[in-house]
Amino acid sequence: SRAWLLHMGKKFPGMTASLLAQLFILAMPREPFELKPHEEILETVRQTLITHIPRLSLSVLWVLVPFFFLFPLFRQGIAGIVIFFGLALSGIIFLLRQMLRWSGTMLVLTDKRVIDIDRRGFFDRVVTEASYEQIDEASYRIKGFWATIFRYGSIRLALRGSAADIQFDRVVCPARIHNLINDLREEHH
Repeated sequence: SRAWLLHMGKKFPGMTASLLAQLFILAMPREPFELKPHEEILETVRQTLITHIPRLSLSVLWVLVPFFFLFPLFRQGIAGIVIFFGLALSGIIFLLRQMLRWSGTMLVLTDKRVIDIDRRGFFDRVVTEASYEQIDEASYRIKGFWATIFRYGSIRLALRGSAADIQFDRVVCPARIHNLINDLREEHH
């Protein structure tokens, strides 16, 4: 984690952080919103990790495969070394991107509003927020075999006016989150 890397840097001042550690620190998601005065976070909802397993598995495989060809690639000289490090580094970047997308995409429910944070990449984040008074309708949907088995689905919040609706996909137990949002809507009306 970021705190551990910073602690190690203070503990060993002569030790320089690797490029990967520096990228990890810079890419860690930070709170892309500020709480209003007297506002409290009630729930933070992330997508289920189950739906990200294929991409994460591919990423891990992409990182590991160059090591199976380490000696044949290194025998090729500079070209083999460049190919090895190119494949390994691109796999690590792809893995970090997948982890960042999962950890940075969340639906935050506070006592005053709903905040939808959609992390799409290293430098791409969309933040949408709506007060409970702006929500006309809250609904959820569980569609498909795997979604039914693993109990995940989508939550959709229809907003008043011309504002775009908020949709958050692959939520574990969407009925519970739906009920919480409806309870908070009733409190604010």
